[in-house]
Amino acid sequence: MVGVDGGLDKVVEQLGFSGEGREWFRQATVGDEGAVSGDRAAGAGLELPGDEAAGLMEFCGVGVVDRREMLAARPDAGAEPEWWAVTAALAGSVERAMAKAVPSTGFEAWPAVPMESSAVGLFAGAWALLACVPRLVEVHARRGVPEAVTVATVSALGGVMSTHRQIFGRAGVGLIPLWSPPLRFRGADFEIGRHAFTRAQLGIGDGVSGHVLMMHIPPTGPLDAQASEESVAEATRLFERCYPEEPVAAFVCHSWLLDPNLAEYLSADSNIIRFQRRFDLLPLLPMKDPSEGDREMMRLGLHLSVPDHGPLTDDDLARVPQETSLHRAFVSHLRSGNHWQLRTGILRKPS
Repeated sequence: MVGVDGGLDKVVEQLGFSGEGREWFRQATVGDEGAVSGDRAAGAGLELPGDEAAGLMEFCGVGVVDRREMLAARPDAGAEPEWWAVTAALAGSVERAMAKAVPSTGFEAWPAVPMESSAVGLFAGAWALLACVPRLVEVHARRGVPEAVTVATVSALGGVMSTHRQIFGRAGVGLIPLWSPPLRFRGADFEIGRHAFTRAQLGIGDGVSGHVLMMHIPPTGPLDAQASEESVAEATRLFERCYPEEPVAAFVCHSWLLDPNLAEYLSADSNIIRFQRRFDLLPLLPMKDPSEGDREMMRLGLHLSVPDHGPLTDDDLARVPQETSLHRAFVSHLRSGNHWQLRTGILRKPS
Protein backbone atom coordinates (compact mmCIF):
# COMPACT_ATOMS: atom_id res chain seq x y z
CA MET A 1 0.00 0.00 0.00
CA VAL A 2 1.18 3.52 -0.73
CA GLY A 3 2.51 5.42 2.26
CA VAL A 4 0.02 7.89 3.71
CA ASP A 5 2.30 10.86 4.49
CA GLY A 6 1.97 12.92 1.36
CA GLY A 7 1.44 9.63 -0.45
CA LEU A 8 -0.85 10.70 -3.27
CA ASP A 9 1.13 13.84 -4.03
CA LYS A 10 4.32 11.82 -4.31
CA VAL A 11 2.62 9.10 -6.34
CA VAL A 12 1.22 11.38 -9.06
CA GLU A 13 4.62 13.07 -9.36
CA GLN A 14 6.36 9.72 -9.72
CA LEU A 15 3.82 8.62 -12.34
CA GLY A 16 4.65 11.70 -14.41
CA PHE A 17 1.47 13.77 -14.13
CA SER A 18 1.79 17.40 -15.20
CA GLY A 19 1.91 20.22 -12.68
CA GLU A 20 -1.76 20.96 -13.38
CA GLY A 21 -2.59 17.29 -12.89
CA ARG A 22 -0.76 17.14 -9.58
CA GLU A 23 -2.63 20.21 -8.40
CA TRP A 24 -5.94 18.55 -9.36
CA PHE A 25 -5.13 15.57 -7.14
CA ARG A 26 -4.17 17.86 -4.28
CA GLN A 27 -7.59 19.45 -4.51
CA ALA A 28 -9.24 16.04 -4.95
CA THR A 29 -8.17 15.01 -1.47
CA VAL A 30 -10.13 17.88 0.05
CA GLY A 31 -13.89 17.47 0.42
CA ASP A 32 -16.62 19.71 1.73
CA GLU A 33 -15.55 18.95 5.28
CA GLY A 34 -11.87 19.76 4.72
CA ALA A 35 -8.86 17.52 4.25
CA VAL A 36 -9.42 13.85 3.63
CA SER A 37 -7.34 11.47 5.74
CA GLY A 38 -4.09 10.19 4.32
CA ASP A 39 -5.34 6.59 4.38
CA ARG A 40 -8.27 7.49 2.19
CA ALA A 41 -6.18 9.59 -0.15
CA ALA A 42 -3.77 6.66 -0.54
CA GLY A 43 -6.53 4.26 -1.55
CA ALA A 44 -7.89 2.72 1.63
CA GLY A 45 -11.62 2.05 1.41
CA LEU A 46 -11.83 1.79 -2.37
CA GLU A 47 -14.07 -1.10 -3.44
CA LEU A 48 -14.08 -2.10 -7.09
CA PRO A 49 -16.75 -4.32 -8.66
CA GLY A 50 -15.87 -8.01 -8.64
CA ASP A 51 -17.87 -10.69 -10.44
CA GLU A 52 -20.46 -8.09 -11.46
CA ALA A 53 -17.89 -5.91 -13.25
CA ALA A 54 -18.49 -7.28 -16.75
CA GLY A 55 -22.25 -6.81 -16.38
CA LEU A 56 -21.79 -3.24 -15.19
CA MET A 57 -19.53 -2.53 -18.15
CA GLU A 58 -22.16 -3.83 -20.54
CA PHE A 59 -24.76 -1.65 -18.76
CA CYS A 60 -22.45 1.32 -19.41
CA GLY A 61 -22.21 0.62 -23.12
CA VAL A 62 -18.67 -0.78 -23.08
CA GLY A 63 -18.00 -2.97 -26.12
CA VAL A 64 -16.86 -6.57 -25.87
CA VAL A 65 -13.22 -5.86 -26.78
CA ASP A 66 -12.96 -2.94 -24.36
CA ARG A 67 -14.60 -5.02 -21.62
CA ARG A 68 -11.96 -7.69 -22.04
CA GLU A 69 -9.11 -5.17 -21.96
CA MET A 70 -10.58 -3.30 -19.00
CA LEU A 71 -10.92 -6.50 -16.97
CA ALA A 72 -7.29 -7.33 -17.73
CA ALA A 73 -6.28 -3.85 -16.51
CA ARG A 74 -8.09 -3.96 -13.15
CA PRO A 75 -6.20 -1.91 -10.52
CA ASP A 76 -4.67 -3.93 -7.73
CA ALA A 77 -3.49 -2.44 -4.45
CA GLY A 78 -0.64 -4.93 -4.18
CA ALA A 79 0.57 -5.13 -7.78
CA GLU A 80 0.30 -1.44 -8.74
CA PRO A 81 -0.36 0.57 -5.56
CA GLU A 82 0.29 3.86 -7.33
CA TRP A 83 -2.55 3.41 -9.80
CA TRP A 84 -4.74 2.04 -7.01
CA ALA A 85 -4.25 5.34 -5.15
CA VAL A 86 -5.07 7.33 -8.30
CA THR A 87 -8.22 5.26 -8.91
CA ALA A 88 -9.30 5.81 -5.31
CA ALA A 89 -8.82 9.56 -5.59
CA LEU A 90 -10.87 9.73 -8.79
CA ALA A 91 -13.68 7.58 -7.34
CA GLY A 92 -13.62 9.60 -4.13
CA SER A 93 -14.12 12.85 -6.01
CA VAL A 94 -17.30 11.41 -7.56
CA GLU A 95 -18.50 9.94 -4.28
CA ARG A 96 -18.21 13.22 -2.38
CA ALA A 97 -20.17 15.09 -5.05
CA MET A 98 -22.82 12.39 -5.61
CA ALA A 99 -26.27 13.86 -6.47
CA LYS A 100 -25.02 17.46 -6.27
CA ALA A 101 -25.37 20.02 -9.03
CA VAL A 102 -22.25 21.71 -10.37
CA PRO A 103 -21.54 24.68 -8.10
CA SER A 104 -21.38 28.22 -9.45
CA THR A 105 -17.58 27.98 -9.22
CA GLY A 106 -17.63 25.32 -11.93
CA PHE A 107 -16.04 21.91 -12.41
CA GLU A 108 -12.50 21.03 -13.42
CA ALA A 109 -12.00 18.04 -15.70
CA TRP A 110 -10.07 15.01 -14.57
CA PRO A 111 -6.44 15.32 -15.68
CA ALA A 112 -5.14 13.16 -18.50
CA VAL A 113 -2.67 10.48 -17.47
CA PRO A 114 0.90 10.59 -18.81
CA MET A 115 1.27 9.21 -22.36
CA GLU A 116 3.61 6.44 -21.20
CA SER A 117 1.12 5.10 -18.61
CA SER A 118 0.47 1.37 -18.31
CA ALA A 119 -2.81 -0.23 -19.33
CA VAL A 120 -3.89 -0.05 -15.69
CA GLY A 121 -3.25 3.68 -15.74
CA LEU A 122 -5.20 4.14 -18.97
CA PHE A 123 -8.21 2.38 -17.41
CA ALA A 124 -7.94 3.86 -13.89
CA GLY A 125 -10.61 6.48 -14.59
CA ALA A 126 -12.93 3.89 -16.10
CA TRP A 127 -12.68 1.70 -12.99
CA ALA A 128 -13.29 4.71 -10.76
CA LEU A 129 -16.49 5.49 -12.67
CA LEU A 130 -17.63 1.87 -12.69
CA ALA A 131 -17.33 1.71 -8.91
CA CYS A 132 -19.89 4.53 -8.66
CA VAL A 133 -22.57 2.97 -10.88
CA PRO A 134 -24.64 1.18 -8.18
CA ARG A 135 -25.04 4.34 -6.12
CA LEU A 136 -25.82 6.44 -9.19
CA VAL A 137 -28.60 4.03 -10.17
CA GLU A 138 -30.07 4.41 -6.68
CA VAL A 139 -29.93 8.21 -6.91
CA HIS A 140 -31.67 8.21 -10.30
CA ALA A 141 -34.35 5.80 -9.14
CA ARG A 142 -35.07 7.87 -6.04
CA ARG A 143 -35.53 10.96 -8.22
CA GLY A 144 -37.77 9.17 -10.70
CA VAL A 145 -35.34 9.42 -13.61
CA PRO A 146 -36.49 6.97 -16.34
CA GLU A 147 -34.30 3.92 -16.70
CA ALA A 148 -33.80 4.69 -20.40
CA VAL A 149 -32.23 8.03 -19.46
CA THR A 150 -29.99 6.32 -16.90
CA VAL A 151 -28.81 3.81 -19.51
CA ALA A 152 -28.17 6.54 -22.10
CA THR A 153 -26.32 8.61 -19.48
CA VAL A 154 -23.90 5.92 -18.32
CA SER A 155 -23.25 4.87 -21.92
CA ALA A 156 -20.76 7.74 -21.87
CA LEU A 157 -18.23 5.24 -20.53
CA GLY A 158 -18.41 3.07 -23.63
CA GLY A 159 -18.50 6.17 -25.82
CA VAL A 160 -15.36 7.71 -24.39
CA MET A 161 -13.54 4.39 -24.76
CA SER A 162 -14.43 4.32 -28.46
CA THR A 163 -13.30 7.93 -28.88
CA HIS A 164 -10.07 7.21 -26.98
CA ARG A 165 -9.26 4.27 -29.25
CA GLN A 166 -10.12 6.32 -32.35
CA ILE A 167 -7.91 9.25 -31.37
CA PHE A 168 -4.94 7.49 -29.77
CA GLY A 169 -5.10 3.95 -31.12
CA ARG A 170 -4.96 2.66 -27.52
CA ALA A 171 -7.59 1.19 -25.23
CA GLY A 172 -8.71 3.06 -22.11
CA VAL A 173 -9.94 6.52 -21.20
CA GLY A 174 -6.94 8.11 -19.51
CA LEU A 175 -5.39 10.18 -22.30
CA ILE A 176 -8.55 12.31 -22.57
CA PRO A 177 -9.18 14.97 -19.89
CA LEU A 178 -12.56 13.66 -18.71
CA TRP A 179 -15.25 16.29 -18.16
CA SER A 180 -18.66 14.81 -18.89
CA PRO A 181 -18.25 11.21 -17.58
CA PRO A 182 -17.41 12.19 -13.97
CA LEU A 183 -20.42 14.52 -13.94
CA ARG A 184 -22.69 11.82 -15.33
CA PHE A 185 -21.63 9.23 -12.79
CA ARG A 186 -22.25 11.60 -9.89
CA GLY A 187 -25.79 12.45 -11.03
CA ALA A 188 -25.16 15.97 -12.32
CA ASP A 189 -25.20 15.28 -16.07
CA PHE A 190 -27.84 13.42 -18.09
CA GLU A 191 -28.16 12.32 -21.71
CA ILE A 192 -31.69 13.04 -22.88
CA GLY A 193 -32.28 12.51 -26.57
CA ARG A 194 -29.76 14.30 -28.79
CA HIS A 195 -28.21 16.39 -26.02
CA ALA A 196 -26.67 16.04 -22.60
CA PHE A 197 -27.63 18.45 -19.82
CA THR A 198 -25.70 19.35 -16.67
CA ARG A 199 -27.45 20.63 -13.57
CA ALA A 200 -25.60 23.79 -12.54
CA GLN A 201 -26.01 26.55 -10.01
CA LEU A 202 -26.13 30.11 -11.27
CA GLY A 203 -24.11 32.43 -9.07
CA ILE A 204 -23.93 36.20 -9.28
CA GLY A 205 -21.49 37.58 -6.76
CA ASP A 206 -23.00 36.68 -3.43
CA GLY A 207 -24.18 33.11 -3.72
CA VAL A 208 -26.53 30.90 -5.70
CA SER A 209 -29.02 32.98 -7.67
CA GLY A 210 -30.77 30.26 -9.65
CA HIS A 211 -30.28 27.14 -11.73
CA VAL A 212 -29.43 26.50 -15.35
CA LEU A 213 -28.88 23.46 -17.53
CA MET A 214 -25.58 23.39 -19.35
CA MET A 215 -26.25 21.92 -22.77
CA HIS A 216 -23.81 19.63 -24.60
CA ILE A 217 -23.72 17.86 -27.95
CA PRO A 218 -22.38 14.29 -27.63
CA PRO A 219 -20.61 13.00 -30.77
CA THR A 220 -23.41 10.60 -31.63
CA GLY A 221 -24.29 11.71 -35.15
CA PRO A 222 -25.65 14.71 -37.06
CA LEU A 223 -26.93 17.71 -35.12
CA ASP A 224 -30.45 17.36 -36.46
CA ALA A 225 -32.55 20.45 -35.71
CA GLN A 226 -35.76 18.58 -34.85
CA ALA A 227 -33.94 16.09 -32.64
CA SER A 228 -32.24 18.99 -30.86
CA GLU A 229 -35.52 20.79 -30.17
CA GLU A 230 -37.18 17.59 -28.96
CA SER A 231 -34.25 16.94 -26.63
CA VAL A 232 -34.58 20.38 -25.03
CA ALA A 233 -38.33 19.97 -24.61
CA GLU A 234 -37.94 16.52 -23.03
CA ALA A 235 -35.24 17.79 -20.68
CA THR A 236 -37.48 20.66 -19.59
CA ARG A 237 -40.21 18.22 -18.61
CA LEU A 238 -37.85 15.77 -16.90
CA PHE A 239 -36.11 18.32 -14.69
CA GLU A 240 -39.37 20.00 -13.73
CA ARG A 241 -40.60 16.61 -12.53
CA CYS A 242 -37.43 15.13 -11.01
CA TYR A 243 -35.72 18.28 -9.63
CA PRO A 244 -38.54 20.70 -8.78
CA GLU A 245 -36.34 22.45 -6.21
CA GLU A 246 -34.01 23.52 -9.03
CA PRO A 247 -36.24 25.53 -11.37
CA VAL A 248 -34.43 25.98 -14.67
CA ALA A 249 -33.94 29.59 -15.71
CA ALA A 250 -32.31 28.86 -19.09
CA PHE A 251 -30.09 26.56 -21.09
CA VAL A 252 -26.44 27.53 -21.52
CA CYS A 253 -24.06 26.17 -24.15
CA HIS A 254 -20.31 26.83 -24.29
CA SER A 255 -18.86 25.37 -27.45
CA TRP A 256 -16.91 25.83 -30.65
CA LEU A 257 -20.24 25.08 -32.36
CA LEU A 258 -21.38 28.61 -31.49
CA ASP A 259 -18.43 30.34 -33.16
CA PRO A 260 -19.95 32.88 -35.60
CA ASN A 261 -16.95 32.39 -37.90
CA LEU A 262 -18.47 29.09 -38.99
CA ALA A 263 -21.10 31.03 -40.94
CA GLU A 264 -18.37 32.10 -43.38
CA TYR A 265 -17.75 28.50 -44.38
CA LEU A 266 -20.98 26.54 -43.86
CA SER A 267 -24.29 26.89 -45.69
CA ALA A 268 -27.08 28.82 -43.99
CA ASP A 269 -29.27 25.70 -43.79
CA SER A 270 -26.59 23.48 -42.27
CA ASN A 271 -27.42 21.88 -38.94
CA ILE A 272 -24.66 23.78 -37.15
CA ILE A 273 -25.79 27.19 -38.37
CA ARG A 274 -29.44 26.39 -37.58
CA PHE A 275 -28.32 25.36 -34.09
CA GLN A 276 -26.43 28.65 -33.64
CA ARG A 277 -29.46 30.76 -34.54
CA ARG A 278 -31.39 29.51 -31.51
CA PHE A 279 -28.95 31.08 -29.03
CA ASP A 280 -28.23 34.59 -27.82
CA LEU A 281 -24.45 34.89 -27.70
CA LEU A 282 -22.70 36.46 -24.75
CA PRO A 283 -19.88 38.90 -25.55
CA LEU A 284 -16.58 37.31 -26.46
CA LEU A 285 -14.03 37.31 -23.67
CA PRO A 286 -10.36 37.13 -24.65
CA MET A 287 -8.78 33.80 -23.79
CA LYS A 288 -5.40 33.50 -22.13
CA ASP A 289 -4.50 30.98 -24.81
CA PRO A 290 -5.90 32.03 -28.22
CA SER A 291 -5.32 28.48 -29.50
CA GLU A 292 -7.69 26.89 -26.97
CA GLY A 293 -10.65 27.04 -29.35
CA ASP A 294 -8.56 25.53 -32.15
CA ARG A 295 -7.60 22.54 -30.02
CA GLU A 296 -11.13 22.03 -28.70
CA MET A 297 -12.61 22.05 -32.20
CA MET A 298 -9.95 19.64 -33.45
CA ARG A 299 -10.50 17.30 -30.49
CA LEU A 300 -14.29 17.45 -30.08
CA GLY A 301 -15.43 18.42 -33.58
CA LEU A 302 -12.96 16.52 -35.73
CA HIS A 303 -12.04 13.75 -33.22
CA LEU A 304 -8.31 14.09 -33.76
CA SER A 305 -5.49 14.11 -31.22
CA VAL A 306 -4.09 17.53 -30.40
CA PRO A 307 -1.20 18.97 -28.39
CA ASP A 308 -2.03 19.98 -24.82
CA HIS A 309 -0.72 23.51 -25.21
CA GLY A 310 0.35 26.02 -27.81
CA PRO A 311 -0.74 26.80 -31.36
CA LEU A 312 -1.35 24.07 -33.89
CA THR A 313 1.54 23.53 -36.27
CA ASP A 314 1.57 22.95 -40.04
CA ASP A 315 2.15 19.28 -39.27
CA ASP A 316 -0.98 19.24 -37.08
CA LEU A 317 -3.05 20.78 -39.86
CA ALA A 318 -1.62 18.37 -42.42
CA ARG A 319 -3.13 15.51 -40.40
CA VAL A 320 -6.66 16.88 -40.84
CA PRO A 321 -8.54 15.08 -43.63
CA GLN A 322 -10.32 17.29 -46.14
CA GLU A 323 -13.44 15.16 -46.52
CA THR A 324 -16.15 17.52 -45.22
CA SER A 325 -16.92 21.23 -45.28
CA LEU A 326 -16.06 21.35 -41.56
CA HIS A 327 -12.64 19.77 -42.16
CA ARG A 328 -11.90 22.25 -44.93
CA ALA A 329 -13.19 25.21 -42.91
CA PHE A 330 -11.06 24.27 -39.91
CA VAL A 331 -7.82 24.23 -41.88
CA SER A 332 -8.59 27.21 -44.12
CA HIS A 333 -9.48 29.45 -41.17
CA LEU A 334 -6.29 28.65 -39.30
CA ARG A 335 -4.05 28.95 -42.35
CA SER A 336 -5.51 32.43 -42.86
CA GLY A 337 -4.00 33.42 -39.52
CA ASN A 338 -7.26 33.27 -37.55
CA HIS A 339 -8.39 31.25 -34.55
CA TRP A 340 -11.56 29.37 -33.70
CA GLN A 341 -13.51 30.61 -30.70
CA LEU A 342 -15.29 28.95 -27.82
CA ARG A 343 -18.46 30.97 -27.44
CA THR A 344 -21.23 30.92 -24.83
CA GLY A 345 -24.89 31.18 -25.77
CA ILE A 346 -28.12 31.29 -23.80
CA LEU A 347 -31.32 29.56 -24.88
CA ARG A 348 -34.52 30.47 -23.07
CA LYS A 349 -36.47 27.60 -21.57
CA PRO A 350 -39.39 26.56 -23.81
CA SER A 351 -42.68 27.94 -22.50
